[in-house]
Amino acid sequence: MSRDTASRDTKLSALAVMTGGITAATLVGTGLVTGLAAEFTSQKTQVKAEAKAAALRPAPTPQAATPLPVRTVVTTRIVHAAPQTGQVQSSGSRSGGTSSRSSSGSAAVRAPGAAPAPARAPAPVAAPKPAAPPAPSAAS
Repeated sequence: MSRDTASRDTKLSALAVMTGGITAATLVGTGLVTGLAAEFTSQKTQVKAEAKAAALRPAPTPQAATPLPVRTVVTTRIVHAAPQTGQVQSSGSRSGGTSSRSSSGSAAVRAPGAAPAPARAPAPVAAPKPAAPPAPSAAS
């Protein structure tokens, strides 16, 4: 009775490699399935927690947009000099904080007299009163 030990060793080695490969694939598959199940479960838990928090959160009260106070200043001034002292004509206009001036004549010759009085500022606009805070709900 002769036995071929080389053939037997090859078959046992192949069987060991196949068994190891199948074991490794089983462990990887088990870990993958476990991870996917855990992710799905956490997503479901998150959705439930968000829905529960949204149900407990009070509904926002709509607030009407209050217009901001607006002040527009328009000033127009025209000054004509007397013809004996030279021709100085200047006109200036101001709208919304910007001004533009033009003059004709000699800049060295000025009309006699004091500078014009500054224009009065418009009356301040009262700010709207703040809205009352919302009443506490019975759920809190």
